[in-house]
Amino acid sequence: MIGIFGGTFDPVHLGHRKAIDQLCSQVGFNKVHWVLSARPPHKDQVTADIFHRYEMLQLELSDNSLYEADDTEIKRAAKSYTIDTVEVFKDRFPGQNLVVIIGGDSLHNLHTWHRYEDLMASVNWIVMNRPGYSMKVPSDLRSRLVESPADLGNQSSGAIWLYESTEFAISSTQLRKELSCEIETPLTRKYLSTMVSDYIRGNRLYQSNVVSTDEQTNLYNREEHPLVDESMNSDQIKNQVVEALENVKGQDIKVLDIAEISDFADFMIVVSGTSDTHVKALARSASDELRSQGVKPLNEDGSDVGEWVLVDFGDVVLHVMRPEVRAYYDLEKLWDEDVRKMVEQHREERDQ
Repeated sequence: MIGIFGGTFDPVHLGHRKAIDQLCSQVGFNKVHWVLSARPPHKDQVTADIFHRYEMLQLELSDNSLYEADDTEIKRAAKSYTIDTVEVFKDRFPGQNLVVIIGGDSLHNLHTWHRYEDLMASVNWIVMNRPGYSMKVPSDLRSRLVESPADLGNQSSGAIWLYESTEFAISSTQLRKELSCEIETPLTRKYLSTMVSDYIRGNRLYQSNVVSTDEQTNLYNREEHPLVDESMNSDQIKNQVVEALENVKGQDIKVLDIAEISDFADFMIVVSGTSDTHVKALARSASDELRSQGVKPLNEDGSDVGEWVLVDFGDVVLHVMRPEVRAYYDLEKLWDEDVRKMVEQHREERDQ
């Protein structure tokens, strides 16, 4: 079997490496190709260019002959669709059993991938569970599930094996924030190999946000996660919340600017989660991200149930909801143009 593990690897880190190392102890791969997604269709931007990301990937994998840093998608000028990569691999390795390796968060969105039906029928699949995600399988894929990796070898394509004991607990987003500091931090020391860390420092990657010496010292001495910023304004908080939600595949994210018609907040953010577990994970991701930067939620309600979780960051209020709950309460409607006009009229009458 040949594994295909794709990612932007911005940067490649030991969360990636440990997950695949652990997987390979269970599956008899002949080779695992780490395919650098040079132009991912579902991400608007990456922060290190293709050359640097590929160099780091080669360094990280240089000690294991089972792994290969693959430039298939770098050579392609168009967007990096998985089906196109699979077709290249089928031409390069005729008759081989190809297995695409994805995270559990991607399982819920597979139906949105380019040429989904052709893709499902072309290769086998391993889905690695990530902390905080539900492994609930969409109904149309349940018939494809197999019980063990050995079963993948018995089917040429279309089979899915769920691998539920992997370590994937760190995000590249968190690392990039830590790397904006010019010194090594506990997080970067734990999750970056020496070669990759040295390459990043030597090429001054991810350092667009310059921090003071005092801030660097505070960051170095802290035991967990990114730079604390006590002075974040509502716009910065809003941006951080949205980024955290995007990292956990939040659906239909809506940001409502309510500063002119509200006395309690500047922004309200509404997002949907696919399940109670996903709703909780979205709220936790936003809360953890802001806590790590010194912004503690004033209140968090509903996390014990999961259908609707409210997180109050002061000037930013986050509502994470199941789609049917969101449709029923229709919070966005509460802040539409008619309501805004009513508030403005009320204020004008009050001030006369």
